[in-house]
Amino acid sequence: MNENSDSTLVWLVGLALFGAFLGWDIAKRKGLEKKKWAAICFFFFPAVLGLAFLKSQRRPGETEAFRNRWQSLAAYDPEIKAAVEKLSQLGPRAVEQFRLSYGDVQTKEAIPLIVADIERRWAAGERFKKLR
Repeated sequence: MNENSDSTLVWLVGLALFGAFLGWDIAKRKGLEKKKWAAICFFFFPAVLGLAFLKSQRRPGETEAFRNRWQSLAAYDPEIKAAVEKLSQLGPRAVEQFRLSYGDVQTKEAIPLIVADIERRWAAGERFKKLR
């Protein structure tokens, strides 16, 4: 091999590794399968563009921005604070389910309905082992 083909090979491997890293990172942020997208982007770099335009599979309550906002809401909003205190008697999974459900609707009118539904489901024996 000559110097030109070695240089081309290094660029192709570097581009493939960069594509795999981008694919992993974007898939992680969108709640998609990280390993699968990293492999696809490693072998076919333009897939990074397709991945960038895919819709996120994460619920609004699962995003980092909402998690940060949730800390303030649970501490200072009187309605949400009361609901969290009431549901904390059922355990952390009930509070987590409330956070996810509230994140989906983000309207205060739904708080009593969400709390009642969680309490009803808890009384029926559902313990929210899987929150999705």
